[in-house]
Amino acid sequence: MVSREACIERIEAICKSFRIDSLMPQIRAGEEVLREHGVVDVAVLGQFKAGKSSFLNALIGRDVLPVNVLPATAVITRIGHGPAERTLVRYLAGRHEEIPLEDLPEFVTEQRNPGNEKEVSIVDVELPALEEFRGMRFVDTPGLGSVFAHNTKVSMEWLPRVGGALVAVSVGRPLSEQDLNLLLEVFRHTPETAILLTKADLVSGSQLDSVVEFTRQQIVRHTGKDVAILPFSIRPGFEPLRGAVRDHIFRRIVHRREETFEEIVNHKIRFLIGGCRQYLALANHAAEASGKAREELREVLTREDRDLGAVKSEIGLQVRDLGSSVRTTAGERFHSYHREVLDRMDRRLREVEKGWTGNLAKVTRTFREWLLEALEEELAEVSFYGETHLAGFLVAAQSSFQRSVRAFQDRLAKELERALGISFTGAQFHAEIEEPARPDVRVGQTFDTQIDLLWFLIPMTIFRSLAFRHFRKQIVWEVEKNLSRLASQWADAVNRSIGGLARQSLEFMQD
Repeated sequence: MVSREACIERIEAICKSFRIDSLMPQIRAGEEVLREHGVVDVAVLGQFKAGKSSFLNALIGRDVLPVNVLPATAVITRIGHGPAERTLVRYLAGRHEEIPLEDLPEFVTEQRNPGNEKEVSIVDVELPALEEFRGMRFVDTPGLGSVFAHNTKVSMEWLPRVGGALVAVSVGRPLSEQDLNLLLEVFRHTPETAILLTKADLVSGSQLDSVVEFTRQQIVRHTGKDVAILPFSIRPGFEPLRGAVRDHIFRRIVHRREETFEEIVNHKIRFLIGGCRQYLALANHAAEASGKAREELREVLTREDRDLGAVKSEIGLQVRDLGSSVRTTAGERFHSYHREVLDRMDRRLREVEKGWTGNLAKVTRTFREWLLEALEEELAEVSFYGETHLAGFLVAAQSSFQRSVRAFQDRLAKELERALGISFTGAQFHAEIEEPARPDVRVGQTFDTQIDLLWFLIPMTIFRSLAFRHFRKQIVWEVEKNLSRLASQWADAVNRSIGGLARQSLEFMQD
């Protein structure tokens, strides 16, 4: 019997010979899973702020993973059993270092490691308390649907390596189109999948039953699969729900880990064989097709290429409509912080102004330095909410463009089946969202040129109150101006990302 390693090697050789590049991530994932020697990675996947990290903390019984009101996780984190508490940071360059567990947020959160600027590949956490889960690891993943490319990209690139999958869906917005798309992708990589219905405390018992049944029906309707649905809440009083989730994990994975591992590996190999066979069948049918069939195929490709012009116009219209909405929403949302920021700036000024001494020139320089630093801190905090305010537009664009690509692929598949007599699903399209650049802060002159010339002639003992009244007026103007710039830059950045999604869609169809 051919070993699984040899089977994957053979598939890789075929894919390289026929340039089937789309299967290479799955091949690499299969090789990596086999190197784990039976360890099952159970990943918690889902949209950002679906409660993934909170769920894992509750299951582990300890606040290991950072949580935040804003999207927090930016790096894959694996948590499993070990003889001693240990946290190992693995970098993209290949090196690794051990850190204290309390330093974990410095490496895995968007706030402390924005854009993964520290170039972390993955972080492994080992805890003696997880002995009952020996042989498996929990995997915390960055949320999908984020405006940050590295968050969505990291999760989607890691997905082929998944062992078991818990797809987290908030009870407040059960089963969106994005969740269904994620489920379909997960099914390609593992047979061990369940829905984690988080934040179950937000609804009553009867409402929760309705949400569970609705979720089940929608999954069966759209995927044809019936998966376990596990309501969950971290709140007191919901211990039975937490116990049911633990029982599911023990029953499906812990108590039958070796069998589960075999099923997962075999599933991945069957997927690879099926994908490889489909591409080879298409190439073979195209080579053997009659002259008439080939001509029909050429006509189909020519017609679809011509129809791309209409698709391009449709996507262009969507880009313009979304761009206008993004700019309006960004202005409204960021300017809503105006009073809040002003109040904090005023309190900060009162705390430091008494210590500013010297003539007007010196005090003005001190004020401008303070103003720049204070504004940067205040607006950096406000800027981080751009993720929450504007992510919906990128998710909408991503979903819309993916539907356009899917419709194009479906039309082409039907024509291929008619011309060559075979079915072909084609490569999977995943649009990647480009990360918006971080906005900056600019502070203008405090006084005009005429007053600047008189700096050394104006005694602060007489004009101090007048000067600080002027300072406070400038704060009002600078906050208003920089909030406008913040809104504009976020709108520009998100619209660039939407344009990038559109380009990816059209390039995919053209290729």
